[in-house]
Amino acid sequence: MRFHHMAIFVTDIQKAMALWRDLLGFRVITDRMLPDGPAPGPGVYMYPALLDDIFKVEDARSNMVLLISDEGAIIELQQCENPPIQATPRENLRYGHSGFHELGLLVTDIDEWFRKIRAAGYETQTEYVWPCAGIGRSFLFYDHDGNMIQLWEHNPVPASSH
Repeated sequence: MRFHHMAIFVTDIQKAMALWRDLLGFRVITDRMLPDGPAPGPGVYMYPALLDDIFKVEDARSNMVLLISDEGAIIELQQCENPPIQATPRENLRYGHSGFHELGLLVTDIDEWFRKIRAAGYETQTEYVWPCAGIGRSFLFYDHDGNMIQLWEHNPVPASSH
């Protein structure tokens, strides 16, 4: 099994696009309101009956943006209109609560990423990039909704001597 995508429900899709597209460099695959067609068919992501069934409300509506990295990682951003999106309390997005709490992305030049993230005004979990078990370096930061995103860089693999 391979990872396909991560859906992130956000309170402000433009702020989320500023992070994912403008800062992290993901490309937009599609940007549309859902439902986007009256029935299943080519090019239709969600038709009304399906979106209502998935979201468990009548007349469900959501702005959806799909983005992809050069390496193929897909991020799905959703800003629901019906049901109205509600911000999860930030303390419930931290450790000590069940659910998905860290989205980890593999990068190169972790120190430059740390600088870019901080310069863009995002809060980091620590004031530094930290080493982990001799296998890599990492840091965590929060998007505008308080979701934790971890950037990770593997340590170089030493050349084997023969």
